[in-house]
Parts: sequence; C-alpha cells; structure tokens
Amino acid sequence: MVMGMSNIKNIRKRRKEVLLGEIGALLHDIGKLHPNFIGTNSIEKMPPRFFHANIDDFLKTELISALKAFEDLEINVEPIRIYNIISEHHRNNVLQGCDRKDSADDKGIVRRKQSITDTVISSPFGYPKEKIHLNCLQKEFDDLQTILVRLFKYYISGVVNLSLFRRMLMKEAQVFFSHGLGETRIPSNDVTLWDHSYSTASRFKSILVANLCGADIKDPELRIFGIFWNGIEFINKGRKIAEIKARKEIIERIKEKLKGKFEDEIPVGNSIYEDINGICFTFPEFDRAEELANQCAKEALKIFLEESENELWPFFTLSKPSKTLTVLASELKFASSRRVYPKITPALFIDKKQKKIIADNPEMPIPQEGEDICPLCRLRAKPIEKERCEICSERIRGRLANWSNKKENTIWIDEVADKNNRIALIALNFDLDKWFDGTMVGTIYSQTYKDWKHSKKWEKKNVKKNANSVLNGPIEAIKDHVYKILNYILENEDSNEEKAAKLLDTFFEEEIGLRNKKDLKKEFKNHLQNIRENIGADLNKENLATYLFTQNPSPARLYRIWKETEEFFDLLINKITDIYAYRWKRIGFSIDTHELKGRLKEEYKNIKELEKGSLIIKISGLDPETLLVFHDRNGEFYTIESLGKFKFKNKVGEEAVKEALKQGIKHLAPEDEPEKNLIEVGKTIKTEDNLYFEKYYPLIEINRSPLSLRFIVPALDSVKIIEMIAELYNKRFEKVLGKLPLNLKLLVAKRKFPLYILLEAEKRMLKDEEFKKQTPMDPWWSVERLDEHYNFYPIKPANGEKYTLDDLSRLSRGKIFYLYPGYFDFELLSATTDRYNICYEGKKRGHEDHRLFSGRPLYFHQIPQILELWDLLSSNLSNSQINFIEKALTSKLREWKNVKDANKENTFRIFAETTLKDAFGHKWDGLREENRFFLISSSINMLLLDTINLFTHVTGCLKDE
Repeated sequence: MVMGMSNIKNIRKRRKEVLLGEIGALLHDIGKLHPNFIGTNSIEKMPPRFFHANIDDFLKTELISALKAFEDLEINVEPIRIYNIISEHHRNNVLQGCDRKDSADDKGIVRRKQSITDTVISSPFGYPKEKIHLNCLQKEFDDLQTILVRLFKYYISGVVNLSLFRRMLMKEAQVFFSHGLGETRIPSNDVTLWDHSYSTASRFKSILVANLCGADIKDPELRIFGIFWNGIEFINKGRKIAEIKARKEIIERIKEKLKGKFEDEIPVGNSIYEDINGICFTFPEFDRAEELANQCAKEALKIFLEESENELWPFFTLSKPSKTLTVLASELKFASSRRVYPKITPALFIDKKQKKIIADNPEMPIPQEGEDICPLCRLRAKPIEKERCEICSERIRGRLANWSNKKENTIWIDEVADKNNRIALIALNFDLDKWFDGTMVGTIYSQTYKDWKHSKKWEKKNVKKNANSVLNGPIEAIKDHVYKILNYILENEDSNEEKAAKLLDTFFEEEIGLRNKKDLKKEFKNHLQNIRENIGADLNKENLATYLFTQNPSPARLYRIWKETEEFFDLLINKITDIYAYRWKRIGFSIDTHELKGRLKEEYKNIKELEKGSLIIKISGLDPETLLVFHDRNGEFYTIESLGKFKFKNKVGEEAVKEALKQGIKHLAPEDEPEKNLIEVGKTIKTEDNLYFEKYYPLIEINRSPLSLRFIVPALDSVKIIEMIAELYNKRFEKVLGKLPLNLKLLVAKRKFPLYILLEAEKRMLKDEEFKKQTPMDPWWSVERLDEHYNFYPIKPANGEKYTLDDLSRLSRGKIFYLYPGYFDFELLSATTDRYNICYEGKKRGHEDHRLFSGRPLYFHQIPQILELWDLLSSNLSNSQINFIEKALTSKLREWKNVKDANKENTFRIFAETTLKDAFGHKWDGLREENRFFLISSSINMLLLDTINLFTHVTGCLKDE
C-alpha cells in the first residue's frame, strides 16, 4: 500500500510531463489535417509527395515558434518536448510504437484508395457520413493553427493553468480532427484523425506513466482500469421525471469527475469507453500496477459516495496486461455479469478474480420512532409524513429550479399525454456484445481477394515464380491460392525464410521491413510473432488469412463503434424534436400574492408551502373540468398538462384553457387531493391579465447511452416515431443489417400510471438471453446491393469463437445465414398488474392470450410490414369493419384452440380469406394480388391481429369517421 501511495504521489508530482507528453502525442499527426495529405494518398496522387511529419514545411511560423517555446522535460530519459514529439514521431521509438500499433490494429491491410474529389469519411458500419472538400479542409487547418497559437501563448504566459489548457486543447482538437482522416483508404476511412490521435495519445500517456513507475517500455503492454455500477437501476428508482433527471445528472457528474481524476489529477490514462453503467481507462503496466489500481479505486469511491450521498456503489476491474487492448470486450462482458448482483460490495477484480475489498457496504439505517425508509433511495430514513428523505427532496428541488430556467424541455409527463390522456414509453437497445469482442468486426473485409491478386507486389515476376512453385498447378478459387501460400509460409518459417517472407509481403500494401537479407530471418520471425499476439490464437492458415483479409477490433475501432451508436441516438432525438418543430404550448399566468393569500382558507395562508408544487384547478364549463398547474414562486403559475384535449364555450385547445382561466379560479386543490378546495367558500381568485403562451417539446428523455435510449412521447405519435426510427436505422446501418441488432419496445399507459412500474415493465421486455442469439434465416433485405467489404455473412453460429474466412459467405438469396435480428414488442398497461403479462417462453410471449392471438415479439424489420398492413386496412375499411375482422379471427382462434386436426391451418386460411372478403366487399377484387396474399398470410401468422391491436387498442390511432 505504501508503494501504491508513493506511485500516486510520484504521478501527481510528474503530471506536467505526462500531460504535455500526451498533448504532443495528440498533435503528432496534425499534418494529416492538411489537404495535401488527402491529395497524396488519393488515386490521383496530387501532390505526388507530402510528408505530414515535416511540420516546418507547412505550419505557420508563429505556431512553430509556440511549439518550440515549451520547456524541455523528460521522464526517465524519455524526452518530453512537444515540437520534437510532433516532428520526430516517426523516429521516437515509444511514440512510433504507439502510432504504428494503433494504426496497424485499426485499419488492418487496406488498399482501396479514394478520389481526391470524392474522399468520404464513413462510419465504422460503412455509412458515408461526410465528404471532404479540400478548400474547407484548408480553412479548418488554418483556423486550428490560429487557435493553437492562442492556446499555447495562454499557457506559456500563465493565463491558464495546465488542466484548463489541456481541456481546451482536447476540445478544439476533437472538433477539427473529426473532419480529417487518419486513414484515407476504404473501408478504413472510418478512421478519423481524432480517433487515431486520441487512441495513440491515450496509449502513449499510459506508457509514459509506466516508465515513470520503473517499467521497461521497450516492448510495452497496457491494462484497462474499469469502474462499473448499475446506472439503469439507480435511474429507475425515480418516481417522477424530475427525480430521474436528477439521478441521471449525478451519473454524468460522477463520470466527469472520474475523468478529471484519472486523466488529469492522477493522469494514469484516458477514457476509452463510457456508458450509463461504467467507464474504462487505459492504465500503465508495471510491477506495482495492481497496487496503483487499488489506490485509484479508493480515490474513485470517494467521488461516488460524495456525489450520490452514499447511494451509488461501484466495483472495479483491472484487465490482464495486453499489447492490443482488445481485452476491453471481455472486461465489459464481465462487468455486465457482475452488475446483476444487488448491492455488490466495492471490490477490485484483477483479471476477473476478486483481489481487494475497497470498502464495506453501508449499514442500513434503523428508522427511529416516527420515521420509515425513503421509498426512492431505500437507504435513508425520513419522517413518516414526508414522501421522501431530505436528500431526495433536495434533488427534485434542484431539477425544478433547472426547469424554471429552461422550460422548452418538459419534465411533466402530463404535458406529453395525447388527447386520449395516453403516453408512450419507447425504449431502444443496441446489442454490441459481438462487436466489442471482435466477432462481427471480423466479418468485414479490409482487403478483398481481388485487391490482393491484382496488387503490384503479387504481379511481380519473381513473386509469381515463387508462388507457382508453391501452388503446384492451377487452382480456380482465389481463396485456395491464399490458403496454399499461407500454409507454405507457416511451414517454412524456419527454413526457406526468404521465399516465405516475399510471399507474406504480397498481402501487405506497405513494406513490412523485410529488405535486409542479413536480418531477414529474425525480422520475419518477429513479424509472425507480432501477428500471433494480435490474433491471440494458434497461427494456422485460417487464422492468418482472417487477420490479413478482415478488420481488427482495435480500441480505436471499438471507440468509433460505440460513438456511432451514441450519435445515432443523438440524431434520433433531434429528428423527434423536428417532428414537433412548432412545439406544443403551455400557459403561464400570474396571481397577485396578496390576492392569493387573501382568498385561501385560514390554514393555508402560508403560500410558501404551495410553491414548487403541483395543484388542481377546477373551472366550471371547462371540458375536462380539472386543469393541472404548477406554482413556481411568488404567484407564478404554469399549466403542466397537455392542452389539446380541452374545450371551453366555442374554443378548443390552449385558447379554450386561456379563456377559461380568465373567468377566475374558485377551486384550487393539491394534486393528490383534488376535492380538497383551499379557497374559501364563495370566493374567486382572479388571474392577472398577462396570460401568455410558452412553447415546449412533448418529449421526455429518460436516459441515453451508446447502448440504450428511453424516452416518453404522446401515444398517438408513437407509431409515426417508430416508423422514423426504422427508416433511420435502415439508412445508417444498411451495410451491417443482420449483424447489428436494434430492439425496440413500446409501452403505452394513461398519464397517471406510476412511472416506476412503467420502467419496471420495460425492463421485463425482451430481456431473455434468447433475444441475443443468432438465428438461422434468410436475409430480409435486398441482397442485390454489392459491397465487397461488407457483403460477407456467417453461415454458422459463433459459439464463442472468432470467424474464419471459411465461416463467411457472400450474401445471396435462398441461402441460410446466422443473423442477429432485432425485435419489436409492445404492450398496453391498463393496470399495474399488466406488467406481469410480459414474459416469454422461447422467443414468444408466454401469456395464453398472446400465444393464441399474437406472433409477438415481432422482428424489428417487420415494422414496415406492419405499417403497410395498416395502410391497406385503414385506407379501405371503416373502424367497424376493422373491428369485425379482429372479432371474427379471435373468436375462431379461441373456438379452435383445442382442436387437433391435420387440416386445421388450411381450414383457418379459408376462413380468414372469407372474413377478409366480407370486410372488404367489392374492394377485395380491386386489390393487387400480392396485397390480397399479404393480408391472408398475415392472418395466418398473426401479424394482422398484432397490427390491429397496435393501432386500435394500444396507441389509439383509429381514423376519425
């Protein structure tokens, strides 16, 4: 422990060297933001040569001077000078190793260059996100230089301290570097300059710390330090939206403080993954790494206890040492398995084995007389007459104060309810497990067989001559060529090294350092050993071919994967706000405080007790009669329920409520006791004349992370939003359909339905492990799209092993592939006990009525079919005719549920067709044949009944007649 403390003290003492070294590494590839970098690496090669490390040739003179103005520092003879780090990063052994390691792990072997006029930044899933325009890039490059000069001068002159300098520089670098490419070739053009620079700097930073702590960094390894907790459970404890928002903010504050602690104050590394349940940092590997992790865990625990008032308790992990950091996937998987244990003791798990208890769990308080346990935190005592403990109450007050300053985002569920007083909770979940462990990353080709066969290295005569002697005759399939050559390479590792090395070199675009014949044997063996370490498995021809032709699950790529799903959810929320561009309206009004106090009954004269609370107003003639309002302070009131449903005299909606409020208020009551009138009998409280409208979005976000998004919207709009989600998903993830599943859950309830039960019901939905498994099935999307890198899919289940090229096949129709489909399920919660109806047997709902009348859960890709079905029904039939179809089919299914007849399905098909013909009448013959078949087949597989249920009963989207 003493040694651990001394290491922390030493790191704190030398943090300046570590942080400036990190900044130098972050900027090491600044030359790649220059337009000439794109040009040199394009098909056109214009200009033909540009060396991005020769910064004196293209950076502004004042920036070069600012870079050179930093003092010379060192860590155990490792020089720390920002100018030299950037200009000599191809000669700096440690940084060069970090740079190459990240680059090699990240891109794999890529060859396909882009045109200088059509260079695109893509997502890690192949979606083209941004086209690079060289003129714009030049402007960004110049702007960044100007900003850097200013920041450097601020720091060197002492205007800003090191922490602020680093924070500002990281923010600016991320903005500008995100518009540049670290790798221009397809399909690794998802490697933005920020991704590569941040990953390299994070690795370099932790290696500097290892050096500081006495490690030999000639062949360095790193670890991952993980801090995990149950964020979803912590958030779900909230009974009201204000409570949930407060809890979400606590988690965000904790994450920010953890980053401040371990990236800046005790700079052991950088965050490489974070979500609502945890955060992971790069971490140095040295003799006392475990003791340092133990001390870091104790430092982190203080943050949790302080920010959550002893309510949120974490656990910690330290991975095994690794050169690649691809152990991130297994760390996240382990954390997920541990998180399910309630009230887990804060402990440090080293390589998944518990090694250190950081602290004991707090003892549960024993309520004194007149007290009980707070139902929210379930940790602190509270007075029996109070709804919650003081800490939980203070969190709500804080959120209400925040809302008062920014009211366009509502925190009132009642404001989101539709005209039927219904709300919809929509929950989305990505399953990234098979991406984080590299399984799905390894199904994307980095180079194709054709790329290799037509490469310049392969076309050389002496190489072909060597290859022909290996192949022993013509082989038709290129993959067979590959396997024979790789098999020869591995068999001749210790004999015909020169020939084997030349053949291996053909699979790489760049030279692999095998030119020196004198050291060729040693270099060749070292190269194969590096490949073995990257693969993490036996080096046979199948594994070697997979390494050479498919992408690698590098930390930078994993970083991009979760950032992309996080960005998808960000985009989704923005598009929902676009749906409500005109926004809904609430009414604000004032009541003179003397007027208010004078009209209240004697026992309620202290109007301060009514502040920050919700109240019921009853107005005669208003339909509905009651109106929910919030008393902010000093007589300032706001309506806090949706106004579209109201009628008053000849007006509707917000205008009706506004007119009604002008009549004065004769009945004012607490929300929980609507009949308890606080106003003296016969008296009327007048509202002042300045009634006004405020606009807000009828959208409440519960939580957002790379893995999940939950939000509440009006039930009537839920299907429209689900349609938009499906369209956006199919567009952004078109090239990885069947590999990247998205689950969608829809729960509808009345606006007064208990929120914590609604969230509990969502937690029960699609939670079974069955929904994470591969399913043998036909591709449901068009396979005509050709993409040589993304078009290969598994033809066998993963079973915990990585795929080889033999396990992958090009997409084709009529062939079974092992896919990961997303699922869609929905439920109407009329009573709190309805949540228990959400259970599954296999992959189907377990409740008897669901088994009889429903095919749920449905596949996510069936959403367009549902919409098409409803369009066929609603555009041709009346509500009563749709109701007739539903009753006829459900009645017959119930009647025949115990009938055992081999011809039962065919008989039901005939009955369903007859029922549809009766409902459609003369319109039946006017339908296209494929639509008639679609309606009949949907009757058999229950999709038709699920569609009717969704639109008529769950969301209430019946057309007006």
